[in-house]
Order: sequence, then structure tokens, then C-alpha cells
Amino acid sequence: MNKDKEQGKFWQLDDILKSIGDQDYFLDFMHTKNIDAGIIRLRPEENDTQEPHSADELYYVIEGTGKIEINGYDTPVRQGTIIFVPAKSKHRFHSNKEDLVILYMFGG
Repeated sequence: MNKDKEQGKFWQLDDILKSIGDQDYFLDFMHTKNIDAGIIRLRPEENDTQEPHSADELYYVIEGTGKIEINGYDTPVRQGTIIFVPAKSKHRFHSNKEDLVILYMFGG
């Protein structure tokens, strides 16, 4: 039997953050047929260069404060904020004065 299927899989945020390279600001850590997930760590003054996605997306702000722009509208975000971004929406995080750490998930 596959123990991963029986017991699930586990990740530590600190390990994921250490794995994000100096050239990147995000890391996809999980891909299944039904869900993809990753972590964004946006440093102050760093540009969020993501493009609109073909699937709906859910974000959870783990740490920090800043703003998210969705289709031209800015909304403040902070630790604990949950954000739904519909598929094909132009969006980006910005205006963070400290590291902004965000969990993201796409449906399959």
C-alpha cells in the first residue's frame, strides 16, 4: 500500500521558504490531478509578475501586509486574509513594506 495516500503529505513552511531561490519569489510545492499549491514570498520592492491564470485561484496571507490589485482595483491584505481570484483575472500583490508570504491553491 502507498503510505502517502494513507497518511497524506506534509510540508513545513520554513523548508519551502528556504527552497525559494534568489531569482524566484514563488515555489509550487504540490501538484495532483485535482489541486496545485505553492508559496509566494514577495520581498519589499519586488515585483509580482504573475499573469492571469486559466483556473480560479485561492490565496491565504500567512505573513505580512500589502495590497492585491485585481482587475485594476486595490484591496489591502494582511495576515489571515483569504482572497478568491476568478480565472483570467489580472492580479498582483504589491505595496508590501515587509516580506509578504502567501499560500496559493488552484483547482484541477
